[in-house]
Amino acid sequence: MPRELKRIFSDLYSKIASTGRKNVDKIFSELEIELVESGLSVQFLDGIKEHIKRELAGKDRVSEDFLRGKIKEHVLKKIKLEPPDLGFIIKKAKEEGRIPVFLFFGFNGVGKSLSLVKTADILIKNGFSPLIAAADTFRSAAEEQLEGYARMIRVQVVKGGRGADPAAVIYDAVQKASFKGFDVVLGDTSGRRAMDRNLGEELRRIVRITKPDLNILVVDGLAGSDVVNQCIGFSQFVPIDTVIVSKVDAGGYAAAIQASYILEKPILFLGTGTSVKDYVKFDPEKAIDEMF
Repeated sequence: MPRELKRIFSDLYSKIASTGRKNVDKIFSELEIELVESGLSVQFLDGIKEHIKRELAGKDRVSEDFLRGKIKEHVLKKIKLEPPDLGFIIKKAKEEGRIPVFLFFGFNGVGKSLSLVKTADILIKNGFSPLIAAADTFRSAAEEQLEGYARMIRVQVVKGGRGADPAAVIYDAVQKASFKGFDVVLGDTSGRRAMDRNLGEELRRIVRITKPDLNILVVDGLAGSDVVNQCIGFSQFVPIDTVIVSKVDAGGYAAAIQASYILEKPILFLGTGTSVKDYVKFDPEKAIDEMF
């Protein structure tokens, strides 16, 4: 996919460079289907198109290198954001005499539970003791799956049982963390197959009651252009502080770039496999170089 996108963008640079500003809309329209089929959203492409038109104002002709440089510069400016300092958030909460909550949400199948446990692994490596709240009380076998991942890094899980109130499960986990000396609670939530009002309102209620210190959206690196719809859908109900992108080893950087670009929020990390140890820091420059 990255090579295909690079080829299509090279075609775009060439056509705009040879015809000028007046044909930008037409050229994007001609290549839009290819770009969308390669995993880019119309919203993301519109942002790039409008930026190119502004850069070409008053210019008759520009080079392909000029266009490539301006697009990369524009996207980098939007996505080169510092991810939240998890340790700082935990220490600040401790100074305030409370247990911080990191809340995870996303669609079914995006790797939300695994991403949560990967976050726990990062925290352990930095000297913190996380406790997991299994607040996905909707999906069958969700607790068992989460426990299986957590067992790999020896992290305890607080369960409420299927049908339990998710906010109550997180509350119980916070109480246990306070009594037992844990540093932070990582709260899982129920995923759905589509972003509907019931899911949104349930999530909004959980956020209102538990008051998370960090709201973390998990998206699928294989979602293609739909990743933008996921970002917009969740942001209509709850604030999003940062994003984890899973399956980047198979899907490339397109989802991460678009999620950060559309939300103007940082990427916490990238999931690169099915092991709890498979994750890497997001490198915006490297991602942009591979795509453009």
